Amino acid sequence: MATLLAYLGPPEHKPVDSHLLFSSYARWSSIDMSSNNFEEIMVKHNMHEKEEFKSIKSLNIFYQAGTSKLGYPVFYYIARRYKIGETNADLLIYHVILTLKPFCHSPFEVVVDFTHMCAYNRFRTEFLQKWFHVLPVSAYENIHAAYIYNCNSWVREYTKFHDQLLAPLKGNRKLIFIETPARLNDFIELDQQKLPGATLSLDEDLKVFFNAHKLSPKDTKVYIKVGPTAIQITSYEKVKVLSHSVLLNDVYYASEIEEVCMIDSNQFSLTIANGSGPLSFVQTDCDNTVQAIIHIRNRWELSQPDSVTVHQKIRPKDVPGTLLNMALLNLGSSDPNLRSAAYNLLCALTATFGLKIEGQLLETSGLCIPSNNTIFIKSVSEKLATNEPHLTLEFLEECIQGFRVSNIELKHLCLEYMTPWLANLVRFCKPSDESKHQQKMGHILKKLILLTIEEVEMYPSIQAKIWGSIGQVPELIDMVLDSFIHRSMKSGLGSPMVEIMADTAVALASANVQLVAKKVIGRLCRVLDKTCTSPTPLLEQHMMWDDIAILARYLLMLSFNNCLDVARHLPYLFHSVSALVCSGSLSMRASTLGLVINIIHSLCTCSK
Repeated sequence: MATLLAYLGPPEHKPVDSHLLFSSYARWSSIDMSSNNFEEIMVKHNMHEKEEFKSIKSLNIFYQAGTSKLGYPVFYYIARRYKIGETNADLLIYHVILTLKPFCHSPFEVVVDFTHMCAYNRFRTEFLQKWFHVLPVSAYENIHAAYIYNCNSWVREYTKFHDQLLAPLKGNRKLIFIETPARLNDFIELDQQKLPGATLSLDEDLKVFFNAHKLSPKDTKVYIKVGPTAIQITSYEKVKVLSHSVLLNDVYYASEIEEVCMIDSNQFSLTIANGSGPLSFVQTDCDNTVQAIIHIRNRWELSQPDSVTVHQKIRPKDVPGTLLNMALLNLGSSDPNLRSAAYNLLCALTATFGLKIEGQLLETSGLCIPSNNTIFIKSVSEKLATNEPHLTLEFLEECIQGFRVSNIELKHLCLEYMTPWLANLVRFCKPSDESKHQQKMGHILKKLILLTIEEVEMYPSIQAKIWGSIGQVPELIDMVLDSFIHRSMKSGLGSPMVEIMADTAVALASANVQLVAKKVIGRLCRVLDKTCTSPTPLLEQHMMWDDIAILARYLLMLSFNNCLDVARHLPYLFHSVSALVCSGSLSMRASTLGLVINIIHSLCTCSK
């Protein structure tokens, strides 16, 4: 045996996996472990040389920078940079110990940045306990102050859940809650503050909206602060956190905002990605708040690369709509086997979900289906749109999804069979309808607008089939036109979006001239009237000039062929022209001239 062992040589060295080490080491899991024991284990296994430790150090979750007004070194803990399940909490503790070690035998201060902290950034209970046991006693004795910056609702709930464990911190005078950067200036000079730029930028270029009430989980008075990249919901009254009176500040980045839905003129809801449900707010005349939120969301979307693909999750209630679109789209395929399979899928779908198709389908093996069967597909779609209107929202969403990835022939087919369902949208835009349906309705309108912008080759067909069909439903026009105008104003004067939306308004007006004309002219007159409250030497210097110029472009597009119903609206049109004449850039003045010429032309040619 001795000869064999000598022949084999020493055992091969295997690197120690940090997760395996920490989970299996008996003393590590003991709550009685001291700081010295902890460091001994780390040093023994050279954890400070591991790539995982170096990567945690590079994340800047905990770092030292600058000094306080008292001359003490200041440390920063950035809570949102720690991600549960991704960051090794044991190695983070070790990094904190090594960072504190040269300073912890004399007074020091800590800034804890809780901006945007959520469940994803929490410590599990066992690790929270470990912090109290493995950090050096001298660190707790010599900490002069801990500044808690941007405490939010989630942190409050976390402290309540761990009330017993955090009891020693309750009412502790070393804890100082900071709500604004100016307050931090009282303790640390501005040039010595080293909070992350992402934290500080939240307080730049803010639009603050007052007198709002957050309805969930209880009625709470709040401020809504909208910045370039995020919104902040700040409590109006202080609440208790660890027995301290604190203003809570919840931050939501533009990338997290899934939907903003106006429920009525004084209420809106906000859907946040990974949130437990929509946040509801009541605010007098909340339109400006909603538009400000939509603006930052749209700007974020436009900043994203075109290659980013979002795969939609399919919920159980979406299944009929998903399969129906799949069957109808593939019935137009050039592959005869796929057409046959799609037909049988349609048969199975109507039988399984009890869809009323009036005996028009019968599952058959070996059925020959011609490639040109558009009339059949459209007739099936029309019957289902009439008999099963509850499928409308899910079906249209799937149609839009399928349209994007189809070839040009199937895109034309998709427009044919989705058109009959558009009239059903009126069922979901009533004020008495469920807010979820209203949100979904707004989401579909947004997708249809994006489709109009992105599908250059299909632009004329989309205008005629989609917006021409929607224009035939008077109850939808008000909501749709609002979406167009809001989208244009958020994109800004001179953007391609303004021209496309104004052009699309013409398609809407083709079936409802009077309603569309009244809406656009009325909106422009109201905006012009508002300029009286804060007059400027020139109209183009007014803060509302972009809105005025955009609406003027809408008027110009609608002014041909009497789409403005000029005989009925002549006084308002000439009032608007009188205000706009000689205002704005050369192109804007040309638009005003063109508007006048078209108005006169319509007066000469209209029959009424």
